[in-house]
Order: sequence, then C-alpha cells, then structure tokens
Amino acid sequence: MGSRARVAVVGPFSGPRASWGVLLTRAAAARPGPGISWEFHDDRGDADRAAEVGRAVVADGGYAAVVGHFNSMGAARVTDGYRAAGLPLLLPLSTAPGLLTEPGALRWCAHDTGQVQALLAAARPSGHRSPDVVDDGSAYGRRLADRFRVALATAEPPEHTPVDVVVCGTHVGAATTARRLRAEGFEGRLLFTDDCAVEEFPGLLGSAAGDAHVARLRGGARRHVEAAFDCLVDALAAQPDVRGDALLAALRGHAGIDFDSRGDAVDAATSSAWETVPLARAFSRIPAPMTGPVSEPDVVVIGDGVVGSAVAAELAAAGRSVAIATLGPGAPAATAASGGLVRSYEPQPVLRRLAILSHQLLWGGDPEEAARCGFRRTGSLVLLGPDDLPEAERGLAELRDAGITAELLTPDQLRSRWPDLSTAGIRAALWEPDGGYASPTATAAVHRTRALRMGATLLPYGPVRELLPHPRGAEVVTADAALTAACVVVAAGSGTPALLGDRLSFRPGAQASRTRRIRYAFFDRGGRELPVVNDLTTGLWGRPQLDGEAAGGHLTGRPVDEWNVPVVSGDTLTAEQIAHIRGGAVPRWPWLDRAPFMSGRFGTDLYHPDGPFLGLLSGEPRTVVAACWSGAGFKTAPGAAAEAAAAVDYVLGARAGARA
Repeated sequence: MGSRARVAVVGPFSGPRASWGVLLTRAAAARPGPGISWEFHDDRGDADRAAEVGRAVVADGGYAAVVGHFNSMGAARVTDGYRAAGLPLLLPLSTAPGLLTEPGALRWCAHDTGQVQALLAAARPSGHRSPDVVDDGSAYGRRLADRFRVALATAEPPEHTPVDVVVCGTHVGAATTARRLRAEGFEGRLLFTDDCAVEEFPGLLGSAAGDAHVARLRGGARRHVEAAFDCLVDALAAQPDVRGDALLAALRGHAGIDFDSRGDAVDAATSSAWETVPLARAFSRIPAPMTGPVSEPDVVVIGDGVVGSAVAAELAAAGRSVAIATLGPGAPAATAASGGLVRSYEPQPVLRRLAILSHQLLWGGDPEEAARCGFRRTGSLVLLGPDDLPEAERGLAELRDAGITAELLTPDQLRSRWPDLSTAGIRAALWEPDGGYASPTATAAVHRTRALRMGATLLPYGPVRELLPHPRGAEVVTADAALTAACVVVAAGSGTPALLGDRLSFRPGAQASRTRRIRYAFFDRGGRELPVVNDLTTGLWGRPQLDGEAAGGHLTGRPVDEWNVPVVSGDTLTAEQIAHIRGGAVPRWPWLDRAPFMSGRFGTDLYHPDGPFLGLLSGEPRTVVAACWSGAGFKTAPGAAAEAAAAVDYVLGARAGARA
C-alpha cells in the first residue's frame, strides 16, 4: 500500500467568513482515516489570497487533490492552475455559474441560476411576482443581485407594492443591510441568499429577522461538504495510489451524484437543487449525507438504472427515507445498452398506459427536465402490419384522449415524407411528432441525482446477497452489512431472478424469466433526416444520433435469438454481428447496404412471457418489484416509478395501520 495521500483543504478559516470554514474542518476531523493527511490552507474567503494559496499548493508538488475554495471568485482564479498540475479539485460550495469550462474539477453544489429561481418562487405566495432586490455593497452581493435583476427584467410586473425584499451578500453584510432596512421602516418579509445559511447568521440578524427566509442548497451546505469528503475518502480507499486524471475518474465513480463533462452536477442549473426555508428551521436538523449507509430506511431500492433511480427519486421526493443499493460504476446494466427510444404508443395496453403517463410526467410534461435527460424530439414512427391495425386504432384514441398528438399514416404518406424508408409489408404507421430519443445514462443520472438531493443515500457498492423476512418488513443483506427496511423495491434488471427466485411468476407453472441479448450498431446516415422507427413487422428499431458519440449516425437494432445469456455489456461487435444487423435492416433502410459502420453496443435484457412485473409481490419479505421490461423500461420509467411508489405507500400505510 502507498504512503498517505496529502490533500489540501482550502477555505476561510479566519476572518469574517470563518463560519463557513468550520464546515470543512468538521468534515476533515470526522474522517481521520490512516490513508489521508488533511492539510489546511486559509484563503480567508478572499479571491487574491485564494490565488496565492493555489500557487503555493501547486508549487508544493506533493498533493493528491484539493478540497475547498468556498469563494467562487477565488475558485475561478485557481482552477486552471490545478488542472495544469493534474490536481483534481473538489468544490462543495462554489456556486457561481460558468465557473467550470473544462474537465479537472467536480462541483457538488448547484449554481446560482437555480437559487435565483427558488427565491423568486418563494416570493410569489406573498401576493406578488416581483420582490425588491438589495445588496450589501460587496462584490459578491452586487454580482448576485445583478442576476436577480436580469431575471426580474423579464418577469411580470408586481400586482402591488412588493412586501418581500431579497438581500444579496455575505452573511455579515446581509445582516447589516437587513438591520438598516428595519431601521428605515421596512416591515415586510426578508429573503436571504445562501451565504446567510450559516449558523451564526441568526445571531447577527437579531431582532431584524421577523419572518425571514433563507435560500440554501437542498439538504444544507454541510451535506454537500461531507459528500465531497466522503467521495475522496472512498476513492482513495479503493485506489490509494491513483492520482491525476485517473483519480478524477475514480471520484466520478464514487460521488453518487452525476456530473457533466465539465464537472458540474447534472442538476446544476435547476431550482430543484435549492430550497428556501424559514430561518428558524434552517439549522434545526442535521441532514443525512448524500452517500453512506443508513441503518433503518423506510425503503431500500435495489438497482440504480433508469427505473430504480426514478423510483428512488419519486420516493425521496415524497419524504420517504431511501437507501439505494447498486453494483457501482461500470456494472453491466440494461440502461447502459438501451437505445433510449421515446414514444407513447405501445401495442401492449399495460405498457401503453405507462408510456402515456411517462409522457405526461416527463417527456412531454417537463421540457427542462427532458432536456437534461438528453431528449431529442425527432418524431417517432411505429410501423404496422395488417394484424397490428386494430390495436393501433385503440391506442391512437387513447393517446389523443391524453392530449398527445398522433396520427395514422398510409404507406403513400410514409414514402412521401421519408423516401429513405422502405414501406414493404407495411399497412400503416402510427406517427407521434413529439416522440424521439434520450440518453439512457443521462436520464438515470438525472433521476439518481434528484433522489440524492432529496435525501436518499447510497449503500456501499456491491451486490445484495439476500432478502429475508423481518418484523420491520425486510432485511437486506449485502457484503458489508445487513439493514432493515419497511419495504424493498427490486429494480435490478437481469439480476432480479437471483433475488426473488420462484416469487417472480404471475401464475404457477408459468415459464420463468430469461435473459436475452440486445445488440445494435451505428451506421453513418449520410445526412439523412430520419425519425425514430419501431417496426412491429420485423422487430427492427432505429433512430438518428444527432450529437455526442456517433453523431451523424443511425442506431440500427435487429433482434437476435440468443437466450439465457450472461449478464454482460460492451461496445465491441464482431464482423458477423455487424453483418447480421445490416443484412436484416437493409430491406427497411436500403441505403444501409453501403453505409459505413461507426460503432456498436450489446447488453442484456430480462424477458418474461407475462410481461413486466410492476407492483407488490405476495409473501415475505414485503417487496415491490419493477422488472422484466423486455426493452420498454426506458421510455416508461417515470410512469413505472409513480406506480411503484404508490405500491410502497400502500405497504407502508398497511403496516402503519397494523401497528396502530
């Protein structure tokens, strides 16, 4: 094992902002592990001093990573230097937008764009839409106030004189400004920005508080600081000698929340990562960490693919205490191999109901969230044979009743709109202009990060060994520990049968679930404008790839008759497998005959002849299951999560009633 890793912890340990530095010293003191040496550097929360500290840390040459630089203006002065030196930077609390432009740092907190929206939303219940905005005269306060004024410039005018004032600035300056406003006769409500979410602020504010509210990162700043420290401890415990870019990659794997390519949290720009709370309650409880086990959660969700993450987010948002069990980064999962197709029509009524609900909740109901999931609206075609028409007509009526735009197209209309698509054997097609595709991994990341922001925790990576009955509901046994919960949700994809065994059957004697190989290739589409296609006559599926990896390509999938396969995934296809996909797809997309192969992927799905399992299983332990999607899980995950959460609510309500 290597020597102790030296970590520079940089923050305001003296001066007017030293209260924030206490969060860093407390977090380090609680993690005295033998593998890390925490070394403190005081930048006093000053940008010039931060630049000096950053140069000294780089010049030392012996540090493995840096945690801190609470002040965003100071952090902006040092990120390039740390990046050039190969020093990963962990930023728990620097909230300025645009701080990260290149890889090299990871930022746990959301940025101030969402804070502005959260505070403006908090002002609306007071009876107006546009609060007044003041600042404390500091550079930080003026910069933040300017962001509010930009947002207010496009807002609706107030219905009457504002009764709320947003005070922007450092916690010391904001307290002084608030006391001045009270002395000048202001009697309305004061809303404070996040620098005031520190323990000494109520004492500084004193009798000027009134009905004061303060914005803070959801769950509190302490939670973000401790999550960053835990991430670094876990990464170095797993790989003590890793450094530089390899350490940065390891940190991403241990962070729990997910980051974009620059290092910002995937929800960095959203108001949902912020909360505005009464000052009297801002410090009333110690929030749970973003990572680390909890001994007795309400629910353990097994699986952090797109379905499991969506379930965990739904439950955490409803106030349930949730622990998420996952194999960890890089584990084979159907989500990683999904094509990400999004539409509302499914020929199976149960799946169609979930797809319609998912459209209402996410794909068509929350455009901002859908965009964070990488949603691209290309339109979606479901190609129909003669036997598919009756169900399609029923489905079309259901979609229209739900407010979803859709129509049936004839083969002639198909040929006219998409001449690169052959209509051989097609009787009609169901067209959804609002369909498209999204990134499965980004979608799972958005749901998982939302769950953690709402208070869910991650168990240590590794498989769940066993589910056992327990008086409390269920005992979940992992390699590291056993914990109890009132209920378990199994959304473990192809790992579900190993956990549930004979319970995973709708009727006695039914065929057991089986693993099945999924495989697709990207071919250069040559600039063709193409929609998402699902061909019910052949089983083919395809979609354009507009950006990102394989941009300019066409994802082309063909079913393969490979069953009971190992649960693996990867991005290597043989020449024979590529030829199989191309050969089956050319009759539908003739241009694929000469299209260059770009890349491909394979994975494992779980199939059951009775269709998906979604709901409460009979018997003990008390288990809700969401599995056996056979390819439809991605698009229906939001709806499935809502139904799984309702089943959990039923279990918890029934148990509470039994205890009463």
